[in-house]
Amino acid sequence: MALNNIDLQQVRDYREEILRDPDQAKFTAKIEGDWIFETGGPQFRSVVKTRDGTYSMEASHPNFSGPGICPGPMAFGLFWFAACYSSTYVTEAAMRNIRLTSVRTKVEADLDYTAQFDLGKKPLITEYRVIMEVSGEATDADLRDLEEYALDRCMGMFTIKNAIPLKPDLRIIR
Repeated sequence: MALNNIDLQQVRDYREEILRDPDQAKFTAKIEGDWIFETGGPQFRSVVKTRDGTYSMEASHPNFSGPGICPGPMAFGLFWFAACYSSTYVTEAAMRNIRLTSVRTKVEADLDYTAQFDLGKKPLITEYRVIMEVSGEATDADLRDLEEYALDRCMGMFTIKNAIPLKPDLRIIR
């Protein structure tokens, strides 16, 4: 059965797997890509596996004078936050048998390139905002409870709210 375009059986089955074996909840998400040196096109490409084959994602270097040929890296980051937050919200609504009719999510980030250009030490990002417009067959209290649930359990929001250890590993190839 599906509700809100969520395969509830798949979600319930995975939850049961985790209950039987907590290690089933853990895995490493990965992406890798290559810088493209040819002029005039995208500058970074990553090919990811999908159920039906592969999907190519391409990005342009941040274009400070306007949009590039492809979205810049920040667009993909904000997309992750918005999609993850929306997915967590809508999935939990479906699990609670709440039918939603519209969900629109906007994530905004206030950026400051001062430090990137060695012109000062201001923070690169000073604030994120997430705005969700939602309607459905639920009370305002139910919708607000879903908001709190998603803010606490979405991996994208967790990443924004918490410092996570970074382990860089530069491998020089000659």
